Amino acid sequence: MGSVRIGIDIGGTFTDIVVLEENSGALTIAKVSSSRENPAAALLDAIDRGLERASVNPTDVSLVVHGTTIVTNAILENKLPKTSLLTTEGFIDILEIGRHFRPDMYDLQQNKPEPLVPRNRRFGVKERTDAKGNVLLKAIPADLMSSLREIERNGSQAVAICFLNAFANSENEETIEALVAQHLPNLSISSSFQVCREIREYERTSTVVLNAAAKPLIEDYLGQIGPRVRRRLPSASILLMQSSGGSLTIDAACSYPARMITSGPAGGALAVQRLSKQVRGQTLLGFDMGGTSTDISLIDKGNLQMTMEGSICQLPVLLPMIEINTIGAGAGSIAWLDTAKGLHVGPQSAGAEPGPVAYDKGGTEPTVTDANFILGRLDADRFADAGLLLNLSAARRVLEKRIAAPLGMSVEQAAAGILRIANANMERALRLSSAEKGYDPREISLVAFGGAGPMHAAALARETGIGTVVVPAHPGVFSSLGLVLSDIRHDFAQTRVLRVSAIAPDEISVIFHDLEQKATAALEADGVPDDHRAFHRSADLRYLGQAFEVNVPVPDGPISVETISQTLDLFTERHLQLFAHKNPGRDIEFVSFRLAAIGVMNTPPVTLDKTTRAGSTPKEYRPVYFDESKDFLKTAIYDRSVLTPGSKFEGPAIIEQIDSTTVVHPGQSVQTDQFGNLLISTRTN
Repeated sequence: MGSVRIGIDIGGTFTDIVVLEENSGALTIAKVSSSRENPAAALLDAIDRGLERASVNPTDVSLVVHGTTIVTNAILENKLPKTSLLTTEGFIDILEIGRHFRPDMYDLQQNKPEPLVPRNRRFGVKERTDAKGNVLLKAIPADLMSSLREIERNGSQAVAICFLNAFANSENEETIEALVAQHLPNLSISSSFQVCREIREYERTSTVVLNAAAKPLIEDYLGQIGPRVRRRLPSASILLMQSSGGSLTIDAACSYPARMITSGPAGGALAVQRLSKQVRGQTLLGFDMGGTSTDISLIDKGNLQMTMEGSICQLPVLLPMIEINTIGAGAGSIAWLDTAKGLHVGPQSAGAEPGPVAYDKGGTEPTVTDANFILGRLDADRFADAGLLLNLSAARRVLEKRIAAPLGMSVEQAAAGILRIANANMERALRLSSAEKGYDPREISLVAFGGAGPMHAAALARETGIGTVVVPAHPGVFSSLGLVLSDIRHDFAQTRVLRVSAIAPDEISVIFHDLEQKATAALEADGVPDDHRAFHRSADLRYLGQAFEVNVPVPDGPISVETISQTLDLFTERHLQLFAHKNPGRDIEFVSFRLAAIGVMNTPPVTLDKTTRAGSTPKEYRPVYFDESKDFLKTAIYDRSVLTPGSKFEGPAIIEQIDSTTVVHPGQSVQTDQFGNLLISTRTN
């Protein structure tokens, strides 16, 4: 009896599922429409569709890995449950004070984002710990009883606890956490010593508040789907993808929901990292264009690029995340005119409900998908698998009314303009994630995935100077494949500012030893056996006088003078790449020490399902519009399922498959490699 894994990624328009049979490596894919109001229903529909298509017995499924946007959407839509904050007396306004940074330095009228916890739900606690961890004033539970009664009256569903310098000594936080749990047992509680043990009070408080506010949501969501999934898949373990690229058990996810803010996009970055092994460690730029947004991630010679401080809605999140640049540009992005008749695309999206006009589900605004359909790049039959029948005449009518007629141009010209603007938005994001971070685009390959990524990638690569586009075998569900091949991961950090000129290796050894003990306990709680555990050390360093740090790996083995020297060399190299300068005469500080605890999952090989081998003969021709010619060209249409390794042909061409469509422009060429990837050369002949 074979073991089966399932990966499910709930996107804004479609919910994707992959079913991977471990023994054979056979991969089955499916898509269903997402439901913004009921994501659990879409998840269960996806499981049913995937099992039916794969002809798999539900009892054979051993693992389900799920990427969810429930936390992200709640933050974006300001639908988080009521939360109260307990913090050190005198610091209750830290969420409003924040930092002096201005998103737009020239806008004198801009407003800061509203704090997640309003002032009437923030309470000061008489306690104090200094920066070295000395408790100067112990928290007295009796002093807090009136605040707890007010929290009970104000209808809060969660409480965040974040005291000054608790990263250095959590004694007072632990005392108050126990008190809150005793007197308010029905509320979700998050304390900073559990969630984030790092410096920077504003960022740490923001992170803990986000975690606390998301707790009731994720507990309710997982409380719904857990039992229902187990009824369908009685032998399956359920894991949730987190922003750092590892997965969490349900219990860990309920405790640390802030770790899942970029849950879905992280799966795509993991899949790109896996692909890098096939292309011999090249630097890859992941380009994931879905229905509502585009996510861009850089994989440097097989290594994920991590950030130790992300953000969402201008709110800092002081947790490790894969560095992903997300913009509001997707296949469902709406095209609209401003008062001066300037054409814009996004960030508003038609999503899955009602979706693009061509979906014929009640959409009334033209989208990128409608423009692609009008220009001949999409075939209506390809959407039948997702239960959609595209309506070309409806798409043309709306585009004529909303865009073409007001601008005095043809429908085709308006559609081409929509694609140019959408591509310009994404082109800026690609440059931000590559050239502006010190990487030469000529040495990068662009990996196109998501339902719409392969349609736009070849044009974007040409404009940004990238010579090769890689389209994986199943681009439309590529993020789900990354989910199903992910490892369990926990991240631990401890701030301790140590100047290199006065540091002793033993000091660092003790810190990492303490972190490893916590990491080992976490993996034991997850049931990860000893021989499947791995630990990766890193540290945040800065030049003396700098305000922010650069994270670099700490070499394996005992901490010694040589280990510290190697770490400093890595810091100098990384600082030079990021900021184009280094300061060899300046003293350096270690600021925070980090340990990633990995529960290594066995990774089965993935085989391609090739039932037909018919070379590279087009199945038909149809007219498709290309900007290069400013007209429709006779274009070869290929069925990807029949392309063999080594197949080669020239553009213009359209390559269709069940989960995506690839566009090859005039003058470009494409071939299929031994792994089934399409390699598009964007340099015109």
